[in-house]
Parts: sequence; structure tokens; C-alpha cells
Amino acid sequence: MTTSDTWLRSAIYLGLILLLSLDSFSGLSQDKNADQPYHDLTHFSRVFGREKYYRLYLPKGYDQTQSRYPVIYFFHGWGGRHFKDDNAKLEYEMIKDLVDKYNVILVMWDGNIEEIEPRPYNIGNHEDVKYKIQMKDYFRELITHVDSTCRTLNDRTHRGIIGFSMGGIMSYYLAGKYPDKVCAAVYMTGSPEFFIGYPENHTLYPVRYAFKNLEGVKIRMHNSTHDELVYLNEEVDKGARWEGGLYYDYWQFHGGHMVDLPGETQTFERAMKFVVDAFHDPLPQPDRWWHYDLYPGFDVWGYHVNSNKNEPGFVYLKNVSKNGFGIHSRKWLPDGPPIANLKTDVVTGSMYKSATNYNVVSYSIADKKISETSLLSDKDGKIKISSTGDQEFGIYQQGATPDLIVTEYGLENNLRFLRVGKENKLTVTLFNRGGRVDDSKTAELELTTRDSAVSIRNKVGTVKLSSGKRLAASSSFEININKQPPAHGEPAWVKFYLKMKLGNQKYLDEFVVPVFFDVPALDTIRADDGVIIRDKTFGNGNADGKVSAGESIMLYSGKHRLRLYTDDPYVETQNEKLIDEVLPAKWPDGFTLSSVIKISDQCPKGRVIELLASYETKGYMPIERNLHWGKVFVTVGN
Repeated sequence: MTTSDTWLRSAIYLGLILLLSLDSFSGLSQDKNADQPYHDLTHFSRVFGREKYYRLYLPKGYDQTQSRYPVIYFFHGWGGRHFKDDNAKLEYEMIKDLVDKYNVILVMWDGNIEEIEPRPYNIGNHEDVKYKIQMKDYFRELITHVDSTCRTLNDRTHRGIIGFSMGGIMSYYLAGKYPDKVCAAVYMTGSPEFFIGYPENHTLYPVRYAFKNLEGVKIRMHNSTHDELVYLNEEVDKGARWEGGLYYDYWQFHGGHMVDLPGETQTFERAMKFVVDAFHDPLPQPDRWWHYDLYPGFDVWGYHVNSNKNEPGFVYLKNVSKNGFGIHSRKWLPDGPPIANLKTDVVTGSMYKSATNYNVVSYSIADKKISETSLLSDKDGKIKISSTGDQEFGIYQQGATPDLIVTEYGLENNLRFLRVGKENKLTVTLFNRGGRVDDSKTAELELTTRDSAVSIRNKVGTVKLSSGKRLAASSSFEININKQPPAHGEPAWVKFYLKMKLGNQKYLDEFVVPVFFDVPALDTIRADDGVIIRDKTFGNGNADGKVSAGESIMLYSGKHRLRLYTDDPYVETQNEKLIDEVLPAKWPDGFTLSSVIKISDQCPKGRVIELLASYETKGYMPIERNLHWGKVFVTVGN
């Protein structure tokens, strides 16, 4: 045997050893590991810049077939890892039986940021958002790794998420961020709201107001009867029901903050079965969809969005379809003011003809201006559109049918809030973002709501669409409301649905109107206009404790900071700020918000400003957010 032959055989042998090692490392070789219920593996993460752990379960017979399998990802809670979660009480070996029963791949990821940090996911209160690392980036990376090393069915209709506690909020958050990559998500006694983002720029993500992101995902919620988060998760449940239009399943079990009792897997199996059933009957991409995102740039349903957003808040796409979309922003959900000076570029999905001119009509919400232009789609059938501020866009070709959406609502005397106990006259402004109306036509309208505390005297109305015009205001709807303010943090405002019919064309849109409740006045009101009332100051003025024109103020009732609501024209709503704090409870879940409002420089001395106000107190265990409501009357200059 020659030296070259010896070298060649050695190289082949070493190569085989390396291949076998890699195969075993990826969990694909079952000869040595057939009796193990799971495989604890690592992969190099570019997001983390180091090796990351995960636990992999493969179904029985994986090594005996070339079949591909759906994948379920499990997200652990606080202090947990891919191999442990003391609160969840998971039976890791018994879970293998469920993997075999449902014939799926199960991946338990490691949400740990660094070894000395028990809090996972880089989310929580301000001080908990410590790292540039973002779990939304790692989730995509882990999906790519698993799909490249295991025989997976790698489309959205065969990928699901189950999350417990802090992993619960991650399950809804990531499924909502990537509805085009996930078809089902289960939230098991999850955390209801946390700050997410970067240390220098993070946004409060309240699950109860973010269900729009999940309209294309089948979702399930597990709540318990007496764990720490039971009341806060009742708020989340009510948020899902308030949103409507969801495939949503709710289950409340008897117990505390856990997944299963020791020695059992019944609850985990309920979650798995829900996801597996969704694999067999997934929801399609919605015909029209919305998406809220707290990052300046994001991708969803084939659309790419990039903006100059550099402060907390949300950029969101509204009413997205082939006919167009709205691009809007909110400093907070559900009804914060828009982010100032926001510029956004949107590249649509590949839904248009290649290299073809399309008419694009836009409506600017701020200045009420309409403009039209022509844009050329690229070779992939995508169109790039740029916006400044909140705008609605329509995309159409000659001969296209009209497409009606709601842009705004109006109340008498330029009010913004529905008044309880009074008759409210409400109108809506429609925008035709589709083909032009050549001859004047009348559209039929029907206004409805699921809120039983709201009655609409004349549900049916009309709107005249003038030839060549894009905007039209409806006739008035008479609204009576006897709604009581919520005792907890569930959504308080009214969601309306507007059905529109123009000839044979039918449309449906929705909008939300806030409510000015009929409540007694609060007492012991004090104003922070730069003066310290409790621990530090948030207002900005002459610090005399009186409200004056041009000042930014926070109001107190006794020692309680107030969240304030008003439609007085001398309060600059676009300059409102929210201050958050965590009141004492067993866990720091549930953020208490209060307002800093700006009084206009032009406000006349002696003007009385009426405000709706609320403050919170908190139960220690379970954590219960109790809201107390009242009115406040502020005389400017006194």
C-alpha cells in the first residue's frame, strides 16, 4: 500500500467520523439515541454570537422513514431553561409519549440571555431590557436551524408555539409578529404585558390590545383559578373578546401558576392537541389584515416596512389588501397619538403584475389632502410606497371597482368621546381607495356593535359618493350609551362595525370610539406643574401647583397619579405623555399608567377643562388591577 493510499483511507475514515458526529449532534442519528426521550443539543447562534442550547424531541419511527413532520416550539417561563421550568412542573420524559402520539417534532428553546441572568427573553420592566439581543431575531434563526437539520414541514401551516408564563407572552407576541410563519399559538397563564425592544428604545406591549396581529393564527389561552396572574389574564381574555374576528379558545383550569400537576401531562396535551388540530385545518391568510409592530422595520405577509421611528410606540399597517393599505402610528395602544415626523417606506407583497403601471391614491389624515400618482411595479410584482405621517393608500388600475374604507369618525361640536347618558350624533368619513365613481351614487350603510351597553337608534344610513370625489361623510347615527367604566384593565372603549354596500359591492370596516363615563368628581386634586407631590416631579411649569396656559401637568387625587382623558381643544393631545410605574404586588406584573398633559399656550385664563380620570390600586396576591374613576375640573390660571 502506498503512502498516498494510506493518506486517502485515513482522510475518508476521518470524514466518516466527522459526518457521524454531526449527524448525532443534530439529533438525526437514532441508532445510538433511540431509547432517549429527547436530545439536548446546541447550535451556533449569530444573534447571540455563541452556542445556544435547545431540547429536541423526535417522534417514534423518525429514523425509519423519510417523512417530514410539523414542529411545535415550547417557550419556558421565568428562571426556566430548555431543560427545566420549576413553576411549570413539566414531566419531560412523559412528554415524549405525546410527541409519539401526535407524530410531531417538539423543540424546547432556551430563552436565557446569559448564564447569570435568570430572567429570560430580555423583556419586562425598563431595567429588565438590558441587551441588544432580540428574541424576535433568534426565533427566526432557530426556525431556520431546525428546518435545516431535521426533516420538517417548513411552512407556516405546520409550525406552532406553546408558551408558559413569560413564555406565554412570547407565544402570542411572536405568533403575532410572524403570523406568516406560525399557524397556532397557546398562551398558558402568560404574562399580560411587558416592555419589549432595545435598552434605549422599548415599548410596552399590552397583549389585550394586540390581538389584531393574531387574526390569521388559531390561538388558545389557559388561565387558572387562583394563580398570581388570574385577574390580569381575565383582562387579556376580555381583550380577545373585545377584538373579535379571532379563532380563539379559552380554558380555565382549577389550580395555580403551573402547566400540570406533578406526574401528569394532561394540560400540556391539551395545548399540543390544539396546535396539532390547527395543523390539519389552518387558517388562511386573511383577506384584509392589520399589523402592529414596535420596531422601525419589519416584514409580515410578504410586505416590508422601514421607518425612521426612534422612540417608543407602534407603526401599524391597516386594512391591507391588494386594493391598498393604511400606514399609521401610535405612541401607545390602543389610542395613543401618532408619532411625530414619522416617515415610512412600504414595499408590498408580490401581488401585482410585473413591471406594470398602477394608479396610487393617497389620503393624508392630518391635512385632509388627497393626491394621485402612477407607480411602476418591479419585476416581482411589488410596489414601493412612501408616506409621511398617517396616510391611507389605494392601488388600482383603470376600470377597477371602488373600495370603501372608514378613515375617521365625527361627533357634534368636534368632540372625540361618546358621552354616557346623552344622545350622541356620530358620522363617519369614507374614503374610496379603489376605482373612481364616474356617476354620483349612494352607498347604503349599516352601523353595529357587539357592546350591549350601546344602542344605535338608526342603524341604517346612507352616504352620497359624488362623481370623481374620493371622500364622503355619512348621515348621522344616533348613539345612546349607558356603559359603566371597567373595574379592571380590560378595554373600555366601543368598537363599531360599518357595513357598506355600493351596488353589488359589499365592504366591512371597523373603528373604535372612546367613552366619557358618567362618574362623580374626584376630590383632593393637586397639580404637579414642576412641584414635587409624591416622590418626584413629572410636570413642567412655574411649580406653583396651579394650572396655567403652556404648562405640562400631572394631576393627583390624594397620592394617586391620574390617567387623564379629554377632548377639550385647549389640551394638546398630541403632546400627551404616559408615565408608568409598578405598584407593589407579589410579582411586578401589570403596569400602572398616568398622564402628563400639555395645556395650550392659547388657553384663555379662567377656562374650566373637564377631564375623565382614573387611578389604580393593586391586589397583592392574586395581582389585581383595580381601577377607580372620576371626573376632574381644572380651572386654568387658578
